[in-house]
Amino acid sequence: MAGENMFSVYGRMTALPGRRDELIALLLEGFRAGDEGGGLLSFSINTALDDPDTIWLTQLWIDREAHDMTTRSEPVAAVSRQIPPLLAQQPEGCYGQAIHVHGRTYG
Repeated sequence: MAGENMFSVYGRMTALPGRRDELIALLLEGFRAGDEGGGLLSFSINTALDDPDTIWLTQLWIDREAHDMTTRSEPVAAVSRQIPPLLAQQPEGCYGQAIHVHGRTYG
């Protein structure tokens, strides 16, 4: 694995009241749809303890190109188009470069 190129994505989504589980199900469907490319190394979907409608996402990709290719694929885009009606507000997030993963330091 080329550690210096690992690309990370962090995000927060707030679902409409009572729609969080639907949002999580769609996100899982999207990750499964994009799994064929093999560029996604890991992801987590986390609920916020202080807000039942908010979830946090973390993704680790082999590189940005793998992320971009996968998220622009039609299977993932088809799932992504279903997400906005479940959201109470615009998603927030940022991109990064992994520097420490599973006991190994990069960069």
